[in-house]
Amino acid sequence: MEYPKNLRKTKTRTIVWEILNHAGKPLSARQIAQLASKENPSEGKGEQTPIWLSSVYRALDAFEKENLVNKTVLSDSPEGIYTIKGSGHHHYAICMNCKSRTELKHCPFVEETALDTKDEDFMVVGHTVEVFGYCKKCRTKMEKENVRNGSTGKG
Repeated sequence: MEYPKNLRKTKTRTIVWEILNHAGKPLSARQIAQLASKENPSEGKGEQTPIWLSSVYRALDAFEKENLVNKTVLSDSPEGIYTIKGSGHHHYAICMNCKSRTELKHCPFVEETALDTKDEDFMVVGHTVEVFGYCKKCRTKMEKENVRNGSTGKG
């Protein structure tokens, strides 16, 4: 997706846009800043030019004001995660141990009417779904610990 024509182009905004555009998954501002610093070598010195976290937040705020990004704040973290609008509809399963996020294959609200309110007095414009459990890596680790401790975890 091209950089938006209606928004002033700055070096930081361009870098943040490119990172989000090629990420393939939602990213936090902190993750974007880390990637931006890795991908932004300083001119001719062979070292990285840091992109400050505050600059990333300003770029994301500008994108958000122009309705160009989706910001999702999940209950397991105070940080928002960002995707470019139009990159799809996303929901996540969150590991309660390591906090990794796994994207769900399908939205549980397949029918448009699933979010209609009973009294039709409220207009729903969006939703967030979070599912909690344990990722495969953490489950395997927990099973090994149970075996070591003599517990099978079965009732």
